[in-house]
Amino acid sequence: MSAAAGFARSPARSRGIALLVALILVALSTAIAAALSFDTGLGLRRAQGGLAQDQALLLAGGAEAIAAEILVDDLAGGNAPVHFAQRWHNPIGPLEPLPAVRVEAQLEDLQGRFNLNSLVDTEGRTDPVAVQVFRRLLLRLELEPEWAERMADWIDADDQALPSGAEDAAYSSAVPAYRTPGRPVTTVAELLALPEFGASRYARLAPFVAALPRDARINLCTASAELLDALSDEQQWSGAPEALARNRERECFPNPATFRSSIPADAYERLQRSVGLGDRSRHFGLQVRAGVGSTEFSLYSLLRSTHGAEGPARMRVMSRQFSE
Repeated sequence: MSAAAGFARSPARSRGIALLVALILVALSTAIAAALSFDTGLGLRRAQGGLAQDQALLLAGGAEAIAAEILVDDLAGGNAPVHFAQRWHNPIGPLEPLPAVRVEAQLEDLQGRFNLNSLVDTEGRTDPVAVQVFRRLLLRLELEPEWAERMADWIDADDQALPSGAEDAAYSSAVPAYRTPGRPVTTVAELLALPEFGASRYARLAPFVAALPRDARINLCTASAELLDALSDEQQWSGAPEALARNRERECFPNPATFRSSIPADAYERLQRSVGLGDRSRHFGLQVRAGVGSTEFSLYSLLRSTHGAEGPARMRVMSRQFSE
């Protein structure tokens, strides 16, 4: 009786094992299919992302070419003042050349900012007039003025710290340790290398400063009210921003003659020798924002105008930064 019962259970047990094996195979097949589907979907998303990036690069390049053409037209001859009433100051777009594809761009005159490299002279020595202008700009932006000396020490060629500055000794204790470059900066982001300067100060100051060649003069026609006040050592321009904007709607304002009449003659001459003042510009920043579907891309280009002995002005792209 016992042997017969065991025999009867044997086929049932075999069917149970077969069912278990079948379930395991189904589970494995499902897992493999899911993995293949995930990899395929991931590959498609990567391909779509690469295509979107390529499209955005083409869009940004087109906007850059349009901006350069506008600048060439406005700067033709190289002797006319550069001011906000010209076409280059108007935004490009937003344009939608294709469905779900959009692009917009804006040019900015970088010589309307304080040039950090003017903090030192051509011999690599600190320029006290430029430092004072930078201190006043920092104060008008509600930032500590000692950052002017610290930035000057970052750039100058010597190892003697200014009263509120810092040289290599202040940086050698950092982890990791580093040194001051002792040369002109190529980007305003080097402000972040100053100990404890921080992102909040940088966000406040960055729109008012530039890193340009030492001989790039400040364009009074496009300088901010805060920078004009820092140059004149008076609070007359930032106190009437609407009047400044109205005067700039049709022409250069203040032009060098107007600005010169507003400050003592010796102060104007010191500024001219130190930071340089004028009404022309050769360096421009271009910010392009391109969208493809739900993905946004940004391109920042540094453009420089060059004028040959013969022929029209040309725009040269000095650098590009592309980000997603």
